[in-house]
Amino acid sequence: MRFVMRHKILSIVLILVSIYIYLNYTMIISGNPKIDRTSKFYTNDIYMSDARIYKKLSKQEKQAYDEIMDMVKKRERKRVIDLSKYDNISASDGGPIFLTAAEAILLDHPELLQYATAGYSYRSDNNELKVNVEYAINNPIMEEVNTLKIQRIINKIKLETSNMSDLEKIKYVYEWVGDNSKYDTLFTYASKNQSIYNVFIKKNAVCAGFAKTSQVIFQNIGIESIPIVGETTGPHMWNIIKYNGKYYYYDSTYAASIRDKKNPNYYDGLKQEELNDHRKYHTDWYPKIETTSGIYK
Repeated sequence: MRFVMRHKILSIVLILVSIYIYLNYTMIISGNPKIDRTSKFYTNDIYMSDARIYKKLSKQEKQAYDEIMDMVKKRERKRVIDLSKYDNISASDGGPIFLTAAEAILLDHPELLQYATAGYSYRSDNNELKVNVEYAINNPIMEEVNTLKIQRIINKIKLETSNMSDLEKIKYVYEWVGDNSKYDTLFTYASKNQSIYNVFIKKNAVCAGFAKTSQVIFQNIGIESIPIVGETTGPHMWNIIKYNGKYYYYDSTYAASIRDKKNPNYYDGLKQEELNDHRKYHTDWYPKIETTSGIYK
């Protein structure tokens, strides 16, 4: 008590810091019930991958998927691929296999804070294939600290949506993305802003970050959804929402780009008629999508 009286300012600072640490990192929360730490596809407690896309891949694509995931777990930025493991295919044939695997990981593992994207390059003259991984975070301590913080943000969302209908939850997540992040106008194809880290922590991202963030929140609040890759005016990522037994497009990039609920176009990311021109890659990866609005009323 004497210490507190003599060092009032320091004591107040310590109390505030303690409160901040508790709320962001140490407060006991209700976890994600789908988490299975024994699964091969488990990476952290934010989200549990069901390996939906992995199961649809060819044998070589699964090998490539596993190799990229091994790079991510080891935080490798570059790796020259041993093509003898892939039936000695040519580097030019191996490139598309790794690109497909990288897209599958984007969809199966939105919870990966560190992983932004993966690409490949090859040289035909010596048949060398090199895979390159971009990271949003490349520090295991920072990854763990921010994982804990994100879990607590999601827990707050779970509490706020606990008594909502499915339709209200879908709209809530859409608006939450718009209220808590904005579109990064400095985006380039190699941007790191394709991670949920950028949305939850840095408050800016591009389409992949918004889609992944929506996906991890939806799983935690009981909404079935699927991330999807394709294109609009360029390469794009958004979500599919299951509502009343049917599947609809959901694109929170609209909310994060417009950020004004009074704008007549703000909710276009929930209107099926506005999203029907989205062109998806790998059409066999996804269920049939409704063509008229069902999640925006």
